[in-house]
Amino acid sequence: MALTLHSMQSSLNRPTRPKDVNGIAHGSRSGGTAAQTKADRVVTKAAYTTWVKAWKTTYKSSGDHSTEFTTSGSGITYADD
Repeated sequence: MALTLHSMQSSLNRPTRPKDVNGIAHGSRSGGTAAQTKADRVVTKAAYTTWVKAWKTTYKSSGDHSTEFTTSGSGITYADD
């Protein structure tokens, strides 16, 4: 599984805040079928949702908002990877 950003979003870096654009909705998969691309997006969105919850917990407890969307389990490649 490997999603790449849409050409219009190719310069996006990994989000560091939930309000940042994440590029998942338009991410595409090189090779494979449309169904596989959709499945990759679902898995990546689930990883993003988990990260958002963890980010909010960290931010509320320490005020730190610099934690990037994790590479592990995300299935999407960003410009800063």
